[in-house]
This record gives sequence, C-alpha cells and structure tokens, in this order.
Amino acid sequence: MRHYVEFALSENDKRLLFILLIVFLIIFLLLGLIGVLIRSVSKVFSKRIDYEIHEAVTNRVITTPEQLKKYGIAKNNRLFFKQAIPPFLILAVSLLMYLIYSFATGIWAEDYFGHFSSLLYTWDWGDPENFAEFWGLTLLRRWPPLANEPHFVAEYWGAYILVPLWLTAIGYYLIIIQAYVSRAMMLEKRTHTVFEKSLEDFNYFNDKKDAPAQDAQSSTEKK
Repeated sequence: MRHYVEFALSENDKRLLFILLIVFLIIFLLLGLIGVLIRSVSKVFSKRIDYEIHEAVTNRVITTPEQLKKYGIAKNNRLFFKQAIPPFLILAVSLLMYLIYSFATGIWAEDYFGHFSSLLYTWDWGDPENFAEFWGLTLLRRWPPLANEPHFVAEYWGAYILVPLWLTAIGYYLIIIQAYVSRAMMLEKRTHTVFEKSLEDFNYFNDKKDAPAQDAQSSTEKK
C-alpha cells in the first residue's frame, strides 16, 4: 500500500518562500561582489612589494630565498608602520575632540552612534508585526515603517564630529592591514619564483639538435 503525504502551501507561505529566495539570492550576489572587490584590491596592493624589493633583486644584492624573505619582511613592516601613521593621527584628533566635548558638556559617556543616527534614515525593526513564522523560521513579512528621517540636533554636535572620525580611522586601518597581508602573500610567492629552477619548457634535443651526433662521436673516441 502506498502512502502519500499531502504537501500544500498557503498563499502567505508562498509569499514568504519567494521573499526568502530573493533574500538568499541578494546575499549570494553581495558576497560574490565583495569577494571580487577584495581580490581586485589585494592584487593592486600586492604589487607594491615588487617595487620595494626590485632594486635589491635585479642588482644581485640578494642571492638566496632566505635573504629575499628577510629583506622583504623588513620592507613590508617598515611600509606598514609608515602607512599606519594617518589613521592613528585621526584617532589622536578624535581623542582631543572627545576631551573638548566632554569638558564642555560635563558628560563623559554618551551613545555617540545613537546620536549620529539622527542624521540617517532608520526603520522600526523591533515591531513584531513586521515578521512571520515560516516552518520554524522568523522571516520578514513586510518592510518596517520609517522610524526616523535625517534631522540635525544641536546638542549632538560632538557625535557628528567624533563618529565620522572613528569610522574613517577604522576603515583606513583595515585597508592598511589588507595591503600588508596582500604584500606578505606576494612576498611568499616571490621567494619561490625568483630563484626557481624549472625545466618545464626545456627539451634537450630541441635546444641541442646535434646532441645524438656528438654522443656518437664521443663514444667512437672512447673506443
């Protein structure tokens, strides 16, 4: 006897399933684009190590992979510390602004990011009516209503200065770290390829066509 399981979706379930598929597709595309962007930027950053070690390698100052790696690491570290100066200067400026703002207001702990959000569009994601249950999953049923439109609050002037400084410094430093890692990976590759000995495109008889005749002559002379 065959048993059949009745499987049916309501219109609401179909709508939620369609939304779920669209969300997964958007996430997949965004992750792919981010991956391509990171790879492209890393490729650009990695070329800097060639510039740093080119003169020492082409002038035969470096003769072993170990010397190349040691020299390249020193160059990469020096460049990293040099490039890290601007974000730390931005952080120093933000610290000075924080002290000035705190002394002026007498408040040393505030929700700076919350205050800064007054300049942004925000939506009411906490409303439970925006979500629905679908096979044990909580999914977005409708787009949340607008909770805030950009507006300026004079009392939040400190947040309007500090938050952009913090975000700029953090973003700047993350880019520098990515550049450092990209150069380190390229350096590791160069330590193998610069001194690599390969016979992949070499053929004894193609490069030395008279080799059989010379071998025969050598054998005759030996006799």
